[in-house]
Amino acid sequence: MEITTRSWQKGYDSSIYKPSHKEHSKAEKDTMAKSQSEEDNQSSSINALTNQASDSSKSGFKMKSSMPDDSVGELAAMLARAETRMDVQQVYSKAMRALTSLKMSSVASEGNNAKKIAQMIKRMEKLIKRIRKKLQHLNKEEQLERQRKKAEKKMERPKALQLQNELRSRRRKRRRDEQNYALKELAEDGKTALNDTVSAMISAGSSPSFSELPAMGTDSGTMCSSLVDSGSFDMMV
Repeated sequence: MEITTRSWQKGYDSSIYKPSHKEHSKAEKDTMAKSQSEEDNQSSSINALTNQASDSSKSGFKMKSSMPDDSVGELAAMLARAETRMDVQQVYSKAMRALTSLKMSSVASEGNNAKKIAQMIKRMEKLIKRIRKKLQHLNKEEQLERQRKKAEKKMERPKALQLQNELRSRRRKRRRDEQNYALKELAEDGKTALNDTVSAMISAGSSPSFSELPAMGTDSGTMCSSLVDSGSFDMMV
């Protein structure tokens, strides 16, 4: 009788309390695949815009005041890729150094340059708030993961599955929000770099052509058109 009971328990445990082998329905698989594809596309866009922002920052047209090495867009892209608290802390350290550099630059700046730096300080402060918020999200996700593992250990399958779904939903929402924010800030960096390049070329006495302007990615035509419509090229008249 003892052998039969152990055999039954072994089969019962392996067949029921094994959430890692849960079969997903076709609809769930399609939803997960679509979500993963969207995240991959956004990640590719972030990487492309990050490279373009880096190339633009290496061009000969820079603001006269000492500016931080990492722009808001580049740091936002790093934040979107960070998946551990240690990685996020590294982004936080870089953002704090960049903010300090901007505040030091603002003391000796005036006119349009001072306005640009003030705007960048606001963007950097907003980024730092998002970094702190992400640390809170990661703490919550780690808490849910511990609860899920505890539920699995206690063989509480429904609770474990509920926690797993909540964790997956939180991560998906957080990553989408972070990627959208990074794309927005990288586009803002590109717009700033474009205007700075045009201003520097005009100050040098040359007439800028679109072939000499920084690459703006796949939306360069749309972005340039919006800049013209908004009056960003009034200085060329």
